[in-house]
Amino acid sequence: MYKASMRAMMRYSIRKLNQGDYSLMMRMAHPDFELAFPGQNSWATMFRPQSTGRLRHATHRGLAEATAFADRFVAEGIQFRIEDILVNGPPWNTRIAVRVHDFIPSSEGEGDVYNNRALLFLELRWGRLVRWEDYEDTERVGAWDAKSAAPGAQPWRRPAGPSC
Repeated sequence: MYKASMRAMMRYSIRKLNQGDYSLMMRMAHPDFELAFPGQNSWATMFRPQSTGRLRHATHRGLAEATAFADRFVAEGIQFRIEDILVNGPPWNTRIAVRVHDFIPSSEGEGDVYNNRALLFLELRWGRLVRWEDYEDTERVGAWDAKSAAPGAQPWRRPAGPSC
């Protein structure tokens, strides 16, 4: 029953995120929340340089940095289409893996201006989101960065706020 309710909560939360509302995820986030977004790209380096070591490297720490990431996600118009959700562990150590297609649909309605596949790995303690690791094809992310920085494109700018 617990695992089924966690899958339903994830589906609902992602449906709201696709509509531009990330408030449920932020309410679930622990104040010391960490996000790991690997690769050499503007998403991974919003607040600190990327590390290429074997250990997890938190690219975003705390609610302010998580909010900046979510603001940018919504502003870019990225959508998730869920392929699978796996839940394991008890309430004090819950792990959730969500396999998704992430994309930005074309404003003309034909094709996508960006698309990728991702695995989101979340860790929760008593319903609080403590860690999120995002794994996707970082070459596609880098290509999207380059396209966004092309002449005439509106480049993304680092938000004002905390940095390391």
